[in-house]
Amino acid sequence: MHAPKPTDSARKPVILVVDDEANFRSGVVRQLKKAGFETMEAADGSEAIFTFAEHNEEIDAVLLDLVMPVTNGREAMRLLRYYSPNLPIVLTTGYQSAEAARIQQDERFVGFLAKPFDAADLAREMGRIIEERERDWDVRVTPKSSLKAIASSRNPDKDHD
Repeated sequence: MHAPKPTDSARKPVILVVDDEANFRSGVVRQLKKAGFETMEAADGSEAIFTFAEHNEEIDAVLLDLVMPVTNGREAMRLLRYYSPNLPIVLTTGYQSAEAARIQQDERFVGFLAKPFDAADLAREMGRIIEERERDWDVRVTPKSSLKAIASSRNPDKDHD
């Protein structure tokens, strides 16, 4: 397992780990730190959105469970992508791998890990999805910036769903 390539020379990539199972989440955090990543944690999709809103300039990728209470992974991904269209997201689930496959086909910079997964697969997939985003960065898409700046740039007269 190789250490991730830092996104810039000053820091390690930061992964937001989102999973409602506390023991699983803490195990993943340990594995990621051992592989050379920094981490932040959220217990559900709603908490992930708030964490991303506070730390969006720091977060390089998200490891997101699809099946969670409060706000599920699919809804959390939709909101995260609204604010950061090129945010790399790796979906995890032990239940709905067919749904994850459909999402991967529809979205850019999305990976998938079926639970349970090992530390080597985790590090490899997180590194791959971050490198893919860096290699295929679309300059026409607004880079990750503060949520306030993105939200304020929206047309206030436009109808919203």
